Amino acid sequence: MHRTWMLRDLQSAALASMLLSAVSIPAASAADKQEGMMRAINPRNATIPGISQAMKVGSGSLLFLSGHVPIGASGETVGDDLGAQLTQVFTNMRVTLRAAGADFSHVARLTIYVRDYTPKDLTAIRSVRDTFVNADQPPASALIGVASLFRPDVRVEVDAVAVLP
Repeated sequence: MHRTWMLRDLQSAALASMLLSAVSIPAASAADKQEGMMRAINPRNATIPGISQAMKVGSGSLLFLSGHVPIGASGETVGDDLGAQLTQVFTNMRVTLRAAGADFSHVARLTIYVRDYTPKDLTAIRSVRDTFVNADQPPASALIGVASLFRPDVRVEVDAVAVLP
């Protein structure tokens, strides 16, 4: 009986192999993935090594922005308060969007992470956000209070999804 199962398994495997080879789809090369499926967007002077500031996906209609933080060109955190840090974050995001041929009018979704968030922070967040986005039709958003971010002097981080022109 054991031999019968083995024979059936071998026959099934051979049949599956023949079917798969008849409809095989060639694997995408690394270059195809880089050019066709995903392309990194890294503006000059991006100050955080080891990540892409954004990834253009598919035919180029979607752009996923990494979490942007209030780091200036010198590599130092800009600002002590939430408003100043958020202004630097949105300024950094604008640079990334421009490098992809977009601007804040193309942003469909924002996720804002605030260290030690309290409800009183919402006024400052909206005030700064609304100077960069269309306040009459702001992007879909989520605001998430967190215990910590990647450095102790950073109060805010924002990631986004944009639909490119």
